[in-house]
Amino acid sequence: MVRARRKGAPKSWAGTKISGTIVEFGQPLIEQLPPAPSRELCEKTFQLIVLIWNAHVFERFWDQPQHLVDLADTLRNAVAEGALPVDALEAFEMLSARRQESRFVNDPRAVGHWVLRETAAGEWNLRCDARLPSS
Repeated sequence: MVRARRKGAPKSWAGTKISGTIVEFGQPLIEQLPPAPSRELCEKTFQLIVLIWNAHVFERFWDQPQHLVDLADTLRNAVAEGALPVDALEAFEMLSARRQESRFVNDPRAVGHWVLRETAAGEWNLRCDARLPSS
C-alpha cells in the first residue's frame, strides 16, 4: 500500500486530509452523539464510520467488493438476531448513500491506522493515515 501523498492525485480530494474527509463523511452520525460523549462511544462511532468508508473504497477502487457485501450482511444479520439495534443498519444505509455524493465518490483513499485523541479543550480529534490502491 502507498501513502496518499502520491503525485497525480485527482483534484477532488488532493490536498485534503483523510481525517477531515472522514469526519465530514460521518457528520450525520457524529451529530447524534450526546454532549460530552465517552471515549468508548466516540471510538465505536468512528469504527463504524471507517468500516463503511473502507468497504466502499475497497469495492470501487481496490476491486474487493466482498468487504461491502460482507459488512451489509453482517449488519443485517446482527440486527435480525437482536445483537445490534436497527440504528446500525440505518447508519450503514445512510452513509452508503452519502458515499455516492460527488465530494466522496471519487476518493480512493482507504483509512489505515486511526486513533482518537482528546484535545486540551476536551474535544475528540481524529488522526488517521490514508492508503491508496496499488497502481
